[in-house]
Amino acid sequence: MAQMIQMSTEQLQQLIDSVRTSATSSAAAASAAAAAQTSLKSKGSFSNCPSRFGGQRDHEAVEEFITSITTYKEIECITDEDALKGVSLLFYGLASTWWQGVRKEAKTWNDVLSLIRDHFSPTKPSYQIYLEIFEKKQDEVTAIDTFVCQKRALLAQLPDGRHDEETEIDLTYGLLNIKYRKHIARHDFKTFRELLEKGRIIERNMMEDLNQTEFRGPIRGVRGTKRCTYCNFRGHTSEQCRKRRNPDGRPRDSAPAVGAHEN
Repeated sequence: MAQMIQMSTEQLQQLIDSVRTSATSSAAAASAAAAAQTSLKSKGSFSNCPSRFGGQRDHEAVEEFITSITTYKEIECITDEDALKGVSLLFYGLASTWWQGVRKEAKTWNDVLSLIRDHFSPTKPSYQIYLEIFEKKQDEVTAIDTFVCQKRALLAQLPDGRHDEETEIDLTYGLLNIKYRKHIARHDFKTFRELLEKGRIIERNMMEDLNQTEFRGPIRGVRGTKRCTYCNFRGHTSEQCRKRRNPDGRPRDSAPAVGAHEN
């Protein structure tokens, strides 16, 4: 049978203080553990970063590399000081040799990014970017998504504020293949998103029409590539020609007289 324990007011107060002290110690320990974990994260490095740069002089490759390592640095909580020390791990080949010669010029993390851009992707003059934009029109096989993406990437290299979206659309629209401009009038859309949506619909319709044409075979009234050398009609070959066969089904050797099939 359980026994009742009687405590004085002083003893009860001591017990409460003891419980509070224990709880405070546990919270402090948990806080210290969290701080230690945060400290470990802050000591991250680029050793496990999957992005590497070999020194290719290509604007898209440089920007992709910079975006990748910047994102990795933020996720891993790498400080600017540690990033500056470990950035050499990301270079190989020509880029590694180049970094050995310019690393003393980099005092901050932003200096690193600026040096990479200045050396491997220097800013092009505007006239050269315009030449690249108008150098090539959309061909028959390039999808509208790919073509518009390429042109917008070039337009993005122009100085900030050079063109608004409407002007950029005008520049791009004139370079589209005629099969899109036939069905999409310039006044039918106001944004690149609307243009791409309409372009995709046209591509799907053309693909569906092509599949149906191949399924149905030659269409009457449409000039095909096959022409019979025996009767001179289109749509079949001489081996398939019915007029060339004898009543017993064997093919005839001689060609018909001129105009024989025009009775």
